[in-house]
Amino acid sequence: MKPFHTHRRIKVRKQVTLMKKFISLFILITLLLLPTRVFAVEFTIDETDIHASLKTDGKVEVKETHTYNFEGEFNGITRTLIPKEKAAITDVRAAENGTDLKIEKEDELYKIYRGGSDETVTIDLFYTIEDGMEVYEDIAQFYWPFFDKNNESTYEDLMITIKPPQSSDVKAAYGYDEAYDTVTISDNGTVTFKLGKVLNGKNGDIRVAYPASLFPEAAVTSFEPMLDEVIAEKRAVDEEAAARAEATAQWGILGPYIILPLTLVALGLAVHGLRKRKETMREVRRQRSGFGRFPKEKMSLPAMMKFTNYGHLPTTALTSALLDLVHKGNIEQISEKEFRVSNRDTVYAHERLLIDWLFDEIAQQEMFHVDDIERYAEKEENQEKYSQRFDAWKEMVNQEYRQYDLHETAATPRWISGFGALVTLPFVVLFPFYGQFIWMAASIVLLVFFITYSIAYRPLNIKGQKIKQELQPLKTGDQWKTWAKEDQVPALLYQIGIGKRDLLATPAPLHTSTTDDWVIFLILGASLQNCFHSAEQHTSVSASTGSGGAGVGGGGGGSGAF
Repeated sequence: MKPFHTHRRIKVRKQVTLMKKFISLFILITLLLLPTRVFAVEFTIDETDIHASLKTDGKVEVKETHTYNFEGEFNGITRTLIPKEKAAITDVRAAENGTDLKIEKEDELYKIYRGGSDETVTIDLFYTIEDGMEVYEDIAQFYWPFFDKNNESTYEDLMITIKPPQSSDVKAAYGYDEAYDTVTISDNGTVTFKLGKVLNGKNGDIRVAYPASLFPEAAVTSFEPMLDEVIAEKRAVDEEAAARAEATAQWGILGPYIILPLTLVALGLAVHGLRKRKETMREVRRQRSGFGRFPKEKMSLPAMMKFTNYGHLPTTALTSALLDLVHKGNIEQISEKEFRVSNRDTVYAHERLLIDWLFDEIAQQEMFHVDDIERYAEKEENQEKYSQRFDAWKEMVNQEYRQYDLHETAATPRWISGFGALVTLPFVVLFPFYGQFIWMAASIVLLVFFITYSIAYRPLNIKGQKIKQELQPLKTGDQWKTWAKEDQVPALLYQIGIGKRDLLATPAPLHTSTTDDWVIFLILGASLQNCFHSAEQHTSVSASTGSGGAGVGGGGGGSGAF
């Protein structure tokens, strides 16, 4: 057998570097995806009142009054104003109590400077929408998105008022999305949209139509009539809203009939798992000849540690593996810190690799001193090789472990669970789409259960459960000291290997009894573990260095602060 498998590329440094890159990339992506408000001050927009005065020349004079409640220091507020195609935003200015405020423009974002700390401020924003009115043969309409789904702030109380040039009748007035069914029309033709609370990321276009004769000085958009189309659009919006309301009600009724059967399936799978475990445990108790003995199954000590330690083999496992070879007679103890190879004919490949590594590569002779480990790992050129060899040893233990049949396949319940996940997945999307958030939450819980069950449910069979139960006492105390002598040393080595006995913190006994073999191994383990721990520190240090808006006509907007 070669002292090292050159074809394997098990790399600690590269793994650490890769992990650093992954973490950095994850943080970068997270920062990019986080909304800007995370890095700004905390605030709420308690009230927003927008007044749009329509002029006879087609312009729209807008006054917005925003009331912000700030927590902490702030520099001002922001307002995004994205005009529709063929329209423009001009003459933007801001004031507080009649005093003008400084404004900076970055594309469609306006920064209004008004600094302070922990206070409520009310700021007026004025601007003109050029060509805001669309004039047709029979009507003129103001069809505008004062905000769109790109808005990152929630309006706690939003009201939009549209005032015609003079008293008039209203040919049509309605809103879309968040503005739907919020219209109030006064006798003089003023239209008010009382939206109330509008969450961020929502659209809410408004549409108001007056007689075209009110705008004699405005440029004509088209000499074709438009009223019928506007009314037809209103009818379509109403029909869509009615259909959605009906669908929402239907999904509310269907929710229990969907979730209940899936819940019963999930409960059935859970009950099946518990019942299966009970049956297995009953058979394990029947087969066990007694309590207080180390497992006699044909499995190496490192493989047992991997099995019961969630697949993890720490540095302490090397100490146990070496002392296990001493216990088996493959390695002879010369003194507390010296060992000699007496028999290279081992049962498992990872045992041969461990001997080759420690004696041929580190000590470079048949005699091995525990201090050889630290001297070897201190040299920078050896640190990567040390890590590679440790990983190669763990992989060989893993190869042995995979040979054993310790789990049941549980194909049928896992397939049922997978099918349950496929059935549940569409409802995770459909329920919130139709406003059924309680049923959405239930479907998410079920989906997580089904996916987890289908992937992770691999119950221990009788053999696996038997080994686990026999090793369980070793994780909680020193009951093994009352076991038969032949079981005491393997029990101690198992405890050391999975890290349940800290040899660096617990001093070894000053006096040994000739009748207690485990005491000798405890002393040897303390010496070995100290050197393996130092070597790990050396290798760890080495490895660680190293466009338009989404509203109508491409318009939109939003609010914020800085």
